[in-house]
Parts: sequence; C-alpha cells; structure tokens
Amino acid sequence: MEDLNVYNVTAKILRKIDKTKDKSSTRALLANIRNSINKSSYNNLDALAFIFNNMPEKYIGSGKELNDYEQAILTAIQMYALHQQSNEKSVLKIEYIEYNNGENLGDALSTLRGLDNKSIDRRFNAMILSSNYLQLQNHLRQFIKLLKAKSDVKVDYAGVANDLFWFLKNQKDRVKIKWSRSYYKFRKANDKGEN
Repeated sequence: MEDLNVYNVTAKILRKIDKTKDKSSTRALLANIRNSINKSSYNNLDALAFIFNNMPEKYIGSGKELNDYEQAILTAIQMYALHQQSNEKSVLKIEYIEYNNGENLGDALSTLRGLDNKSIDRRFNAMILSSNYLQLQNHLRQFIKLLKAKSDVKVDYAGVANDLFWFLKNQKDRVKIKWSRSYYKFRKANDKGEN
C-alpha cells in the first residue's frame, strides 16, 4: 500500500499543476522544474520548495540528501515538466483504476516503435539495464524528449513516480520486468495485426 501513496501524492501534485498549466506563474514554475533536471538538490530550491509544500510531512526527509520519496516524486514531476513544455494539450494521464492494473511507462514508450524498431529497442534495453538511478534518469529524460517530439501519447507520471520509488528501494527487477512486459507486449499484438 505504501507505493499507492507515492502514486496518489504525485497525482495530486500533478493535477494541481496541470489544471493551471496555462497561467504564467505555472509556466514559470514548470521552467524552474525543468531547469532543475541534472542539478544537485542545492541548486534547485524553487522546484524543491514547490514539491515540499505539496507533499505530506511524513514523506519529507531530514538529511542532506533527498530521500526516496522526494527523489522519485521530483524526478517524475521533472519529466512531466519536460514533456509538457510548449505543449498546449496536457501530456498527463492519471489512472483512476488501481495502479498496478493500469498502463505504465512501457506502454507509453512502445508508441515510439515504428518500422525500424532496432534503435528504439536498443535505447529501451539500455534504460532498463540501468544499474543506478542516475543512469535511469538520463535514459528516461532522453525517452521523454523523444515522446515529446514524435508522439502525442499521454504518460501516467504518477505511475512513473511510483516505479521510480521502487527502483530506489532496490526493487529494480520488479520495475524492469513491468516496463518490459508492457513495451514488448504492445509490439507483439501489433505484429499479429491486433489492437
């Protein structure tokens, strides 16, 4: 049940941003969040202030480094901010059904597969073979840029936060298998001419 809390907290924050995404203050916030990507937590105080203000107190850490809750939620919101940039329509998808039965990042990324799947498959495989969180973040950022450029698919970023949380909790294989099943399942159905 702990992971559904990460999902719900992230979904609440993202809904708040998404409802007001056309306001200049929200666009400025999203720019600050995007600018916090790949920077240490000491250099992204505006983004962190917003995240901390919207998180339950029990998720907020006390040490010098971000805890797993903070890191997973911040990364997912950063990816949303990157994907939403210059996009008039919302890129946010929130699964209202029980999260584990919903679509995940693998489903969204499978939409990038076309006639030449080899390069996308290589990128996907490199991402799921990430040995640490920093590698995963870098691959994820590149995929979000591709989604933004080549697809109009919406992403369940609350689900991404949930999966990132479990990756940080040393449940890497759980996340990798989940994303892989969804990514390759879609292709298998299309190879058979099914939808």
